[in-house]
Amino acid sequence: MMPLQGGVSVVFAGSLMISMLIVFSCNGEDATTPTSSPPTPTATFTATSTSTPSPTPIPTPSSMTRDPAELTVDEILNRAAQQVESTGSLWFRLEHENGFTEALGGLQLSVVEGEVNETSLHIDAEAGIGRIYVEVEAILIENDTWITNPLTGEWEKMLISDGSISFLRPIEAIHRFISELIESDATTMQVLNNGDYSLAAPIRSESLAALLGEVNPGVYGDAEAVIHGDTFEVRSARIKGAMQTHDSADTLRILSLEHYGEDFVIEPPE
Repeated sequence: MMPLQGGVSVVFAGSLMISMLIVFSCNGEDATTPTSSPPTPTATFTATSTSTPSPTPIPTPSSMTRDPAELTVDEILNRAAQQVESTGSLWFRLEHENGFTEALGGLQLSVVEGEVNETSLHIDAEAGIGRIYVEVEAILIENDTWITNPLTGEWEKMLISDGSISFLRPIEAIHRFISELIESDATTMQVLNNGDYSLAAPIRSESLAALLGEVNPGVYGDAEAVIHGDTFEVRSARIKGAMQTHDSADTLRILSLEHYGEDFVIEPPE
């Protein structure tokens, strides 16, 4: 009986050892290095962000820009007129194509630019005396006018009989220009790519007296004004036609306007 019991003991002991090895292997406590590599993963996912994307903001009525086409011609022109009425000063530049404006005792002004406020005016001008090109500077304060001598550059006070520049009132001129467009039944409008408004209509020569001085009475020309789409300031005006006696039908005057309401200080020359 003893050999049988011994054989059973040996078999039992061997089975017990195999079971313990299996348990240790499953628990990862076997120190033996495996001879085969683990399977290679087929795909790897890497998280790039844990934040939630922000939703696209929805415009509110207060933040949306009004469609410029919603405004009528009268609304645009009335707002432009209010801007001109409320400003006390601005910078301007008057240029010519195929002509000039005559002033200052016979000077043929081709380019005039300067500043104007409620009581004063200062200009720099390019002009001609016959075929001679000259540059002059002029200052008007109340009823007094000074101009530089085209030959010497020295300041001289002008006599009223010599032809003052007191007729040149750019703020009044642009206000009358806009009023003419308001009164016209033929005014057309288009919205430019930048949102500004372009308005065009025939214009009477008499409405330009504050810009040109003497004009041909009863003459009509073609006028166009560009008005800022947000501020309603008049940016520029173009007038084509024989507004003065020496003009031709192709004479074009281009008026540019900027710096509304700026504090220009204009003083008598030293």
